[in-house]
Amino acid sequence: MSPCPGPCNSPRHRSRRPDGAPVAGEPIWCRRCQSLVRTRLAELDDAAARLSGALDQRRRGGSEKVSGTRGRPSPSPVVDDLDELLQTLLGWEDAYRTARDFGPRPRRGRYAPTLAGCVAWLGAHLDGLLTFDGARDFGEEVLTLHRRLTSRTSQDAPSRRAPSRPCPACDLLTLTHDPATNDLHCRACSWSSESRAS
Repeated sequence: MSPCPGPCNSPRHRSRRPDGAPVAGEPIWCRRCQSLVRTRLAELDDAAARLSGALDQRRRGGSEKVSGTRGRPSPSPVVDDLDELLQTLLGWEDAYRTARDFGPRPRRGRYAPTLAGCVAWLGAHLDGLLTFDGARDFGEEVLTLHRRLTSRTSQDAPSRRAPSRPCPACDLLTLTHDPATNDLHCRACSWSSESRAS
């Protein structure tokens, strides 16, 4: 078996294992990372809705102009991210439908219903998606898209303060909050709430 391509085999996690050996995929992703991809895929619809809502709110409040332009608002990286999310997921749905002879994807309407329908369809077929030829790339793209969307929405959200309690591993007041993953990390000993959950 090959090593799992997920975060379980990041250098940070591997260094904490007594033998330092990589976690094997089952057959491609380990069970923990399969669960992570499933969760992140399900969260993409809500993350896109939050990002779209933040964009609508900004539009109502006025648009920013790029310095030196005469009136046209700057293109939005948020719209680009939402478009990439939809096109990437639709591409994976089409690829898996073709690989399994499921027939063409139905027309679903505008952006929000199309994204919701695609996420639901991919979620219903996730066990197969995580074992077919494109499984590694599919999972990596879901995790990357989720990380990008949640970091973009967390930039607009009020920052969460790190707790004033000490790190459970080294007992120092050095915990920081990572808004992209919603995990706590210790600056002194590298402890993280993510590794504790494993």
